[in-house]
Amino acid sequence: MSRPLLKQDASRFDIHGWDVICFTNGREGEFARAEELAPLIIGGVEPSRVLKHDHRSQVELLEAAGETYILKKFTLQRTWLWFQLTSLIFPTLGEVACKNAIDLIDAGVTTPRPLLLLQKLEKGMVVESWQLYRFLDGEPLSYADAAEIVDFVRRMHCLNWVHRDPHPGNFLRIEGGIATLDPVKARRSSGKFLKAYDVMLMEHDMPDAAEIYGREKLGVWLTLARLGHDGVRIYRSLKRTLRRLAGIKGNAGNFRYK
Repeated sequence: MSRPLLKQDASRFDIHGWDVICFTNGREGEFARAEELAPLIIGGVEPSRVLKHDHRSQVELLEAAGETYILKKFTLQRTWLWFQLTSLIFPTLGEVACKNAIDLIDAGVTTPRPLLLLQKLEKGMVVESWQLYRFLDGEPLSYADAAEIVDFVRRMHCLNWVHRDPHPGNFLRIEGGIATLDPVKARRSSGKFLKAYDVMLMEHDMPDAAEIYGREKLGVWLTLARLGHDGVRIYRSLKRTLRRLAGIKGNAGNFRYK
């Protein structure tokens, strides 16, 4: 089963049940490089370092073909039956991440451009979703860089994009400015509530975020965002309590279709 291409300047090929999309970006020789890289990655090339590993994803630093890359494996696509079933109809986590990155770049937002999307298919469902992009050299930001992070998010808002995960670890100081990493949660939106929600999320690590952004621009929407977030926290706490009382351990969706 072939999945739709995410962009016209992309190419596709198959390797042993894996659907591979190469985002050529108009660069000469990019497709040839992808054909060289994909078998190495699928074959399990040893990463130089594992940068992150949790139930959502694993991020690896790879050295291959004379260049440095970042490989993000969306763990949820492998472990949750829900994500596998919905891949029959809706975009996968990897497809969303690649599309968001390309659209953000087209809008003028700095983020790493994807090179490859590798997805393993079983019975028409995507059971593995991996994203490869070139390593972006830079300095991670921290709460001390609140003014720059808030300004970056505010500029995204002016372009009618919301970040939805604007913690300092998702920003990098590079030559010429700042880049945002991991835009899988980013969305196009001009909604004031979602923009205020971004600011509320930034307040967790950067208490002055609302003042820097401008409270007068947020108005009552910031209060509504805080109330909405409190509601989500209460719901999650209640769900955990009910699951514990019912004797359910782990996550009910944490198994794989065979």
